Amino acid sequence: MVRCFIGFLIPEEIKKDVEAIKDELSKLPIKCKFVERENLHVCFSFLGEVEEKRIEHIIKTLDSICSNFKSFEVFIDGIKAIPSVNYIRVLALDVIEKNENLKNLIEEIRNRIGGDTKPPHLTLCRVKGINNKEVVAEKIEELKKRKIGILKIMAVQLIKSELRRAGPLYSVIHESKFKE
Repeated sequence: MVRCFIGFLIPEEIKKDVEAIKDELSKLPIKCKFVERENLHVCFSFLGEVEEKRIEHIIKTLDSICSNFKSFEVFIDGIKAIPSVNYIRVLALDVIEKNENLKNLIEEIRNRIGGDTKPPHLTLCRVKGINNKEVVAEKIEELKKRKIGILKIMAVQLIKSELRRAGPLYSVIHESKFKE
């Protein structure tokens, strides 16, 4: 069995700004587990444990889906609390699009491959506890206004997630490019 998801790893040019926000969050009165720099990603569909014999079918289906899309841009936007600022389990950066390309892509992946799909976001940390909600809520409000940048999506990746004591190790199994 292979634990995997469909999405994309964040390119280096975006990671610098993401790390700056993580540094600011690390100074807050919260207990959390930050996503490692090399694991920063946007997930379109979490597949979970998949039989190895099914991987080839997923790759072919993903290639077929991506052949119907052209590259498009998304904005890596301000921070958001998931599920809400009153009960924070995850702090993430929002992924916003101008049109519905990303929405249509995710819907196509969900319909043809399956998995657990959520609104796209870039997870920064998983929150275990908060010592001062007011201070954290204020910082979240401030960081909501900070824009990270524009990211051009030209491909989708099938990513393997190996769980280890030190944290997950992600590796790209396959990359499906969009048509030009």
